[in-house]
Formats: sequence, structure tokens, C-alpha cells
Amino acid sequence: MKPAARLVPSLLIVALALSCNFDKAAAPDPALSLHKSGDGGGNPDCRLGGRARGGGPYDFLCAIEIPGNPLTSSQKGWVEQSNAKYFLSDASNNGVDVFDVRTHTYVGRVSGMAGNVGTGGGTAASNGAGPNAFVSAPRRGGHGHDDDDHDRGHGSNRVLFVSDGNSTLHVVDMNSLQIITSISTAHSECDGGTATTKFCGRSNEIDYDPVHHIVAVSNPNPLSHTKCTAAGANCTNNAGITAAGAALEGYLTFVSARPPYKVLGHLTFGAGTVEGHVWVPQLNRFLLPMQGAPGGPFIEIINARTRTTEPHRVYDCVALTGAASTGNNNLRVAGRYLWAQMCGRPMRLDPRTLAVLNVVTQVGTGDEDWFNPGDGTFLVTGADAVTGVASLGIMNAFTGAWLQNVPNIGGASPSAYARTNEIFTRVPFNAANDATNRCVVKGRGCVVVFAHTGGGDGDDDGDEDE
Repeated sequence: MKPAARLVPSLLIVALALSCNFDKAAAPDPALSLHKSGDGGGNPDCRLGGRARGGGPYDFLCAIEIPGNPLTSSQKGWVEQSNAKYFLSDASNNGVDVFDVRTHTYVGRVSGMAGNVGTGGGTAASNGAGPNAFVSAPRRGGHGHDDDDHDRGHGSNRVLFVSDGNSTLHVVDMNSLQIITSISTAHSECDGGTATTKFCGRSNEIDYDPVHHIVAVSNPNPLSHTKCTAAGANCTNNAGITAAGAALEGYLTFVSARPPYKVLGHLTFGAGTVEGHVWVPQLNRFLLPMQGAPGGPFIEIINARTRTTEPHRVYDCVALTGAASTGNNNLRVAGRYLWAQMCGRPMRLDPRTLAVLNVVTQVGTGDEDWFNPGDGTFLVTGADAVTGVASLGIMNAFTGAWLQNVPNIGGASPSAYARTNEIFTRVPFNAANDATNRCVVKGRGCVVVFAHTGGGDGDDDGDEDE
């Protein structure tokens, strides 16, 4: 079924000089609108490559199939700009799937991950699922920028950090697709040091501080190993965890991004759920959104060198026009601005004061978001506010203006390749939406690719319009 076209009024794009953004962005096209071409099954031929890098609306381009077991359990996707690869967490196949974003083909799998296992059993095989999230860093922890290898062939002088189940952080060679080393993020409060007292759960959200060369990774749901192993305590499911009083506060682990990748320490937080933190260059700090805390969600301000917190900012979601009382997670730096998903709607913030500048009401929020410096857009997945259809939401990252929602049934975790402005979302198999999602081969899940449909000027320098 063809979705109805949505016309977006012309927007006055104000030129913004990006600070602390190493790949200057082109301003978003002011006339993005929903446009559907082709039949409902879409285009199964992913060999066509990118469409116009410049303007025009976004639309479905193709779906990439994944070998092995059907993709039923997946957390995040990551486009690595330095080597034009898309990395997908695939717990269903105990690894990280790798795709070439230029040819839209599967190229291999980083194996040896935890897979789709439970939490609370006390052993390495029942201590959280994975892989989960990604961030890249220079191979030797140098001063290279995030995109300093951008478009320099198929190699990369960066490594990929991958959070995994069993409180593990892997360092992956992106050229050989092999794990270089694995680091434990276990904390003494949740790991008793024996084979049957492992209760720290999975490592999850992750980001990189390029100034101090530190990777910070979260363990959001640890359990007390002393309470879980006590007589009568049941820590194999949520009901047992609550009854046993075994839940602990989430924590971050700080790891040196330089070999031999030493654990520098941990930082434990109070009430609330540890969510998707981000390094903010304007503050020289990590910011960490916390959900479920008394008084509303708030943002922790973290000094990575001292591993201490500073006064945080609390948000009253109900008081924000157009926002919901609860939200999802994640923060994302987009040039001069910070984007948040804490109150059920995408919100643009001032990264220095953390004040809310505007709330986007046309789309909801999802598990992961992305800033694409190629066309200056901020990307989320969430429900269309009018139709309720699961969609890819596209905003002007600089002005905060909503531009477009594209139906994306079952899709999540958008990430983009800045060179072509193509957007990739993971679509795990789900029987309820298998008939209506964009996957060509049903019953397996896939990666869905969106691209500009044309109308661009072919300018490929990545500079923002002045």
C-alpha cells in the first residue's frame, strides 16, 4: 500500500557554523516530503547504490538480507564512516554482522558474542545477552577525529568497541573482523568472583571521550551477588529479583581507549535507569540521561577523568509543550546542539545550559538516534503522531524543525552514511508485522535502507550552506 504524500512547508534554514563537529554538515533540504515510488514490496536490488546526495525527500531504497539464523534479537546498528561499513548487533547469530554500505552487501560476521541468553542465572552463559552497542576510536588512542579516515578506502585505522553480554566489552579490528581483546566490566558488588556468582548483567550503552581517550560503557541492570546467592533468593526473573530485593544501581565502567585497554574505574548512580550517555565536547563531559527517577528524568554530568558527577538537570516532562510524561533514552550531539528523547518526543537542547529549545511533536522516540552531518539531519524511529504508524523521523538538526516521517514498520536504530546520506535501520523478525515491514524475504528480518529520492545538486563537499 502506498503511503500518502505529506507536503512540508518551506523552511528558512539559518546557516550555523558548527563547533566541535569535525565533518561540517550540509543544511537539510527545506522541502523534504514523503514520496513513495515502486510497489509495496519495494526494490529488492540493493546493488543500485546511493541516489542523490543532496536534496529531495527520503524514501525506501532496498532491504539487505542477513545469512544465518533469522534476526530475532538485535539491539543497535552503527555506520562507521572511516571504512564505509555498517555494523549490526545480532544476538540471534552470536555476533556482529558487517555490511558494505557502498555495495549494500553482507561481508562477514564478528563471532564470539554472548547471544540471546537470559539474565540472573549466575553463570557466564546466563549473565545478559549481547552484542549490544558500538563506538569507534583511533587504533592507538590518538587525537584523530571521529571521521578522520572518512572515505579513504576500505581500511580503517580505528577499532570498534562492542558491548556484550556477561559484562564484557570487546575491542574489534574492523579490517580483519576479529576480536583483539575482551575486557570485563564486572563490579565487585554484582560479581562474586566465581563461576556461579556473575550477576552484573550485560554491558550496554557506550561512548568515547576523544580528549582523554576514555570509553565509558554502562551496565544498566546489575544484581547483588550476595542476595542472589542467599538461601531462597530467586534471581532468574524479574519477579524473583523484586522479591529478593537484589537489584542494584546501574553503573558506568571507564576503560582506556589505548592498548592494553585498562579498566580505569566505575561510577555507580542512584535511583533511576542508566540510559544512553554521550560525550559532549562543549562541556568536556559525558552526559547521562536517567529515567524512572523521583521528580522526573534528569541528566547526569560526568567528569571522565575524576569519575565523579556534577550537579544535574531535572526535567518536568508534563510541563513541556507537546512532550509526554515518560520517554525513552539517549542523547546525541549534533553540531552546536544536543538532542534528547527523555520525554517521549525528540527535544533539541542547548548543550551548555541543557535548556530545552524546542520539542518535535510529529514523531515519537525509539531506542537509538543518529546525527547525519552529511545533510544536517537528526534521525529517530517512533510512531507518527497522526497515524500511529512506526516511522523513521527526520528533523533539521540545527533549527529543530520536523521535516518528514517515512513508514518503517518494525524498524529501529537509524544510522547514516554521511557520504551518500543513506540511512540504515535494523528490522528484527516479528510475526505481528512481518507482512507489512520492508523486508523482501519474510520470516527472517533484514536491514532496511532509505535514501534521498533525487533533486540534489550533486554537491559532495559536505559544507553547510552559508
